[in-house]
Amino acid sequence: MTRALSVDLRERVVAAVAKGASCRQAAARFGVSASSAIRWNALARTKGDATPKRQGGDRRSGRIEAHAGLILGAIERQPDITLADLRTELAGHGVAISVAGLWRFFSRRRITPQKKSGHAAEQDRPDVLKRRWEWFEGQLDLDPHRLVFIDETGASTKMARLHGRAPRGQRLRAAIPHGHWKTTTFVGALRLTGMTAPMVLDGPMTGEWFLAYARQVLAPTLEPGDIVILDNLPAHKGAAVRETIEASGAKLLFLPPYSPDFNPIENAFAKLKTLLRKAAARTVDHLWRVIGDCLDAFTPAECANYFAAAGYDAY
Repeated sequence: MTRALSVDLRERVVAAVAKGASCRQAAARFGVSASSAIRWNALARTKGDATPKRQGGDRRSGRIEAHAGLILGAIERQPDITLADLRTELAGHGVAISVAGLWRFFSRRRITPQKKSGHAAEQDRPDVLKRRWEWFEGQLDLDPHRLVFIDETGASTKMARLHGRAPRGQRLRAAIPHGHWKTTTFVGALRLTGMTAPMVLDGPMTGEWFLAYARQVLAPTLEPGDIVILDNLPAHKGAAVRETIEASGAKLLFLPPYSPDFNPIENAFAKLKTLLRKAAARTVDHLWRVIGDCLDAFTPAECANYFAAAGYDAY
């Protein structure tokens, strides 16, 4: 979009016409088009001066803003509605707005497309909400330096980075095992100071395996006053597991159901999987060695951030 000519030039052209020159004569004298001189003089007669009108912007925004409540209400009810679907819904109310107009409407309010962060629909159940609120209120009394969060995650010998680079228009192709690969389970504990009590096993987690982990790996790392926090996986709930943890002088708590967002180890696992994709181990032995090496990458400062993101007072 070209810039408007200066107000000073406009005023000089208008003044020349006011002194008796024709619009074409004034235009020729100041090197502008005759149409501009005519338009500026008409503007001066109606407005009193030749100041240029505001350029750019959405000149139809006033009409769209009149329906702001209807538009914002629609995305509040369905945040993932597309602009095309929203346009159709508004048309059902007798409101005709283009997709481009809707884009500008949201842009003015800094409402932008974002990746959805999903959560379990069960979190909205009254009984689950009650337990989640009770946990949120009660965690303020927990000493973050004594918290030990435990969970499991899976890894495999076909892990690879999900993105790369290729010439525009060409598909990025990479060799990844699809017919034969091995999976493994990693279980570990997250403290403010880092990842501790790691163990890998060939197969899924079972009650028997978790009891062995609690006795042989976790318990030696616990100190009196520690608070071990687990999710509600059935393998975690054996009576012998509680006895083992409490025999170490620690306390055992279970998170509310459907509440992985209260477990900071989930963020640690996200980083772990990124590191495993980078390593792209293709044998179980290599995968297990890489997992062990990755544990040193979790610094206390980083772990404190994981705690804070999950709602715990880590500082």
